Amino acid sequence: MSEVERAVVEILRERGGKATLREIAVGLHKRGYSPRTTPNTLFYLTVKGVVRRAGKGLYELAGGAEAK
Repeated sequence: MSEVERAVVEILRERGGKATLREIAVGLHKRGYSPRTTPNTLFYLTVKGVVRRAGKGLYELAGGAEAK
C-alpha cells in the first residue's frame, strides 16, 4: 500500500470508518498530499477491497480493513 493510500485509510479510521470524498481530500491536503489524488486513490483502494462506496461521494472501510 502506498503512503497516500495509508493516509486515506488513517483518515477513514479517524472519522469512524466513513467519510465523504471532500473530507478525505481535506484530510490529505492537511497531511501534505495533493487533494487531486483523492479520486484515484479511492478507486485503487476500492479495487484492492480496502474501501467501498457507501453512497454518492461517501466511502467506508471494507470489513477487515481496520486490522491492517
